Amino acid sequence: MLRNIEYNFNHVNGLFFELLSDEGHNSTYTVKFIDRLDDSVVHEQEMKTQTWVRLDRRYLSDIVIKLYFHHEVDEEVFSVCVLDLIRNKKVFITFDSESLGDTLAWLPSCEYFRTQYNCKVVVSTFKNDLFKRYYPNMTFVGRGVTVNNLAGMFELGWFFDANKEPVNPVTISLQQTANNILCINPKEELIPKLDFIPNVRPIADKYVCISTKSTAHLKLWYYWEEVIAHLLEKGFKVVEISKDETNFVGTEVMSDKSLQSTMNYIYHAEYFLGLSSGLSWLSWALGQKVFMIANFSNKDHEFQTNIVRITNQDVCNSCWNNPVFQFNRGDFMWCPEHEDTPRQFECHKSITAKMVIDVLN
Repeated sequence: MLRNIEYNFNHVNGLFFELLSDEGHNSTYTVKFIDRLDDSVVHEQEMKTQTWVRLDRRYLSDIVIKLYFHHEVDEEVFSVCVLDLIRNKKVFITFDSESLGDTLAWLPSCEYFRTQYNCKVVVSTFKNDLFKRYYPNMTFVGRGVTVNNLAGMFELGWFFDANKEPVNPVTISLQQTANNILCINPKEELIPKLDFIPNVRPIADKYVCISTKSTAHLKLWYYWEEVIAHLLEKGFKVVEISKDETNFVGTEVMSDKSLQSTMNYIYHAEYFLGLSSGLSWLSWALGQKVFMIANFSNKDHEFQTNIVRITNQDVCNSCWNNPVFQFNRGDFMWCPEHEDTPRQFECHKSITAKMVIDVLN
């Protein structure tokens, strides 16, 4: 016999459930948190009124909370679905990463979550100004701002913690990490809307944008001079849009390296050629054609729309997505398979300038 149960619920820093009253019965119950994905019991314990339980699981999942009354046979007296409790409520989504690529990959998942669950969504990224004009139905707040009266709070990041993220992030696409944490399942890739209005064309002649820098050595590529010479010979100007200084002969450098200026250069270019970096993600978000030299990661790790990947599958590759390894952010020379051997970084050293030129042609 189902009873009228009074309870508190939230999903802030884990799933929290408090049993307030049970129509004056003051009975002893068994509470079970059942994951409907596989019907597994995530947690089970006894509880009475005026007691509570909190799960360590931080990500949203399709859990049913059930109360059973102790009798000759356990009798279900109460059942409620967590996803139903989240709907139409206020939810805070905060970004753990400052990375441009991570931010661009995850922001549209927040909007998808808002529409799927009809929630009032508050978002905190490190780059709010890039989005808030075109996402008027979400509220953007700065870092460290306290948001009250929440039904849920979820942190988006690349975590190696089963309580924060249900799947090892190296085994899935970057955007899928956010989708998993927010318990959404879009049928196609989600592309963000950016606060960008094209300005005048910065270069009258046809030109190509390139970016040769990265935050990790295993993402770098080694034969830019030959490709730049080829592009110049073909009549293109070549604009290096990396924020860091470069000294490649024949390239042009933006005098204004602000984000808006960079986006304008990308937007008007013939195409973008670069590495697996934030500028590749920015080009993707702007709808620009991307040629990406990326042999250290699987083909489905980055975005899939409007991209041509340049790889060499005949050598060591895709260590980034091998669950045996975990990237060491403090080691710029990280190469988990062949560090300090002649094969170090062979994934990208083996991609010749001719391979890149043939693809561009």
